[in-house]
Amino acid sequence: MTRTALGMRRGASLPLPGLIRDPACGAGALLLPALREHLRASADKDPRLVLSRIPWLLEGIDMDPAAVWVANVVFAAEMLPTFARIPEHLRQPLPKLARVGDGLDAEVRPARAVVMNPPYGRVRLTVPDRERFADVLYGHANLYGLFMAAASGSLDEDGVLSALVPTSFTAGRYFEPLRRRLTTSLRLREVAFVADRSGVFTSVLQETCLATFTRKRAQKTRISSVGSTLTYVATVKSPTGGAPWLLPRRSDLAPIAAAAAQLPLNLGAAGWRVSTGPLVWNRRRDDLHARPASGRLPIVWAADIDGGVLHRDQARAAHRYIALRSEADYKTLELGNPCILVQRTTAPEQSRRLVAVELTDAALAELGGGVVVENHVNVLRENEKEPLVSRSLLTRLLSTETLDKLVRCISGSVALSAYELESIPLPDAQTLALWEKLDASTLKQEVERTYLLSD
Repeated sequence: MTRTALGMRRGASLPLPGLIRDPACGAGALLLPALREHLRASADKDPRLVLSRIPWLLEGIDMDPAAVWVANVVFAAEMLPTFARIPEHLRQPLPKLARVGDGLDAEVRPARAVVMNPPYGRVRLTVPDRERFADVLYGHANLYGLFMAAASGSLDEDGVLSALVPTSFTAGRYFEPLRRRLTTSLRLREVAFVADRSGVFTSVLQETCLATFTRKRAQKTRISSVGSTLTYVATVKSPTGGAPWLLPRRSDLAPIAAAAAQLPLNLGAAGWRVSTGPLVWNRRRDDLHARPASGRLPIVWAADIDGGVLHRDQARAAHRYIALRSEADYKTLELGNPCILVQRTTAPEQSRRLVAVELTDAALAELGGGVVVENHVNVLRENEKEPLVSRSLLTRLLSTETLDKLVRCISGSVALSAYELESIPLPDAQTLALWEKLDASTLKQEVERTYLLSD
């Protein structure tokens, strides 16, 4: 992907066009193919000049001295055949292409390409680093986002950034500033989604992708899926801005992603706000009960809305009620108004990723007038007295196969955050008003037509 973005033609070994850097190189695996190709392409050149030039073309940085040592040994082994062509009396020590250092260091030479599989995970920043990365932070900092931001600023005018990273940066709220920053100076040229979560990294279940950005103002983004082979999915308009990027994971989802990108509204703009259920049950174990009593409210669990029907899942029978201890508990936890409930996390074997149910006045009354929602459920409430789409219609829309397919273009994982729900594209107010009056069959057809799933 990096070679293609650099304009290096296929089938031929070519010398490197500029500096290739890995700011989190480990033992050098991502730089090794570039070194091999450059040495093959330079086989007819003066070996002394080739080896003296390589430090200007390849650079690995890592904070682990042992990994850097291994990388330099591996690189040296690759350079040995070239080294052997130099007369013994003219030989100099082989260059070290990897060094111990901080890959986030701002003082680096401009690179033609940065290739990396950076570290993941939250990190506590120093005051200077928080100021430096202020324009790409929202809430906590994730290391891989910092590496992407730093790399985007370290490229030369024809530079390419290629990263093997979690897919969360394409849609999550915490990465909204990073998406805006990346698409201000770069364009997403190509992305390949890793099809299998397990077996990619030891002991990790993580949605990952290979993403390539370029300084050139690419108008289109090529999307592929990586499994046992690389499978073409679709070509879409290159995403820009901080809103979640609509990137289909399957070829049949490409039309819906293209159509949704043109719609004028989203769920938030239509007058709805989404929050996550406030109950983190394992922090209130001692307050959970199987039977009702004074001061206890029923809990709505994610399993209670399977199939789009509100029920009481027997697996949660032992933890059906929670005892509220104070006025603060009631204020924070109790839900006493009608709303829409959507599963925040679905099981991989579930056929739907978007599972919604309306919590009506009647259902609330049957449950005693108030409930507590646990944090694997998203709660959708009207943000205005008269939203552009009613609670009844919105529940019906969220229950369609069309919107289930749409959210798969927003989030490739089994989790659907409140922020991602609010970003679901919707048509204009006039269309929504017409949909309010439609029966189930006609509504299904009109929704499919709007999202280009049917003529």
